[in-house]
Amino acid sequence: MPALGKILLSAQNGSTLTAVKRLQAVHSLRNSVSKRLYTWRLKSDECAKVWTGQYWQERDGERVISCISCPKFLAEEVECSIPFSSPIRKCVSAAQEAHLHSLSGKDVLEIGFGKHSIPRRLVIDAGGTWTGIEPMLPTSEKAELGKGGYGHVADIPFPDCTFDFVAGIQTIEHWDEPLPDASLEVGHAAALRDIYRVLKPNGSIYFCAPIHLHGHEMFIVGDVQRIRRLFDPLPWKNITIERWREDYSPLERYRTPDIDVKSWERSVTSYPRELLEDILENRSVSLITIRAEK
Repeated sequence: MPALGKILLSAQNGSTLTAVKRLQAVHSLRNSVSKRLYTWRLKSDECAKVWTGQYWQERDGERVISCISCPKFLAEEVECSIPFSSPIRKCVSAAQEAHLHSLSGKDVLEIGFGKHSIPRRLVIDAGGTWTGIEPMLPTSEKAELGKGGYGHVADIPFPDCTFDFVAGIQTIEHWDEPLPDASLEVGHAAALRDIYRVLKPNGSIYFCAPIHLHGHEMFIVGDVQRIRRLFDPLPWKNITIERWREDYSPLERYRTPDIDVKSWERSVTSYPRELLEDILENRSVSLITIRAEK
């Protein structure tokens, strides 16, 4: 039986992964502490020094960042210098440092933020103003400029032309998913319209998302051209796509975890099962980043 079938059959049979979940809990606590310390130590000016120069290769109109050419790669140890979490989350952190270190004097909105937000740390350290919205917070926690609060990407609670920069860290792949408040509009078109609305003229966006992991089917299968077309309805300019960790050698391949594969059957409806089998057997989870200007 192909690997995908075995994983899905395991889910249908109701088998548990108790031991795996316990191990994940231990790793989660360790990673949380490590990330908190790492984020706290980040300095925007030091990140600017690390990410000076060209760290990518141009390929078919996109930027490709291989592990071996990434400034975070330690050649002697043959490992990534970011000390916490999975291989893809290391890339997520590295990409944020590369793109968000020079926001001095900027009003920045983060779409969906966590407790130890790297954008918040870098923006504040650079002298910018960080604001965050998160749809899972209580509605009573109102979003205000300079702090985090409740808000949804398709209904951003700020006036037109408020922000110089809008960022979303591993959120864009989830924008079509239902929210606790069923009255809220979801979907990429509505989200990008409202982001465009709150951006100042010539303002910029930065989004990152995992490929071959979870979320909308276009991100699961890695249909980058379909992802790129999400931006066509509005007059975005200077759209730049980067692919991180597709070329992972000499580091390890990061196979899609079983817990994510189990969601593929309900999430992926427009692509053949053979493609999913190929992804599972031969490809590595990677990262895509998207930059553009209003």
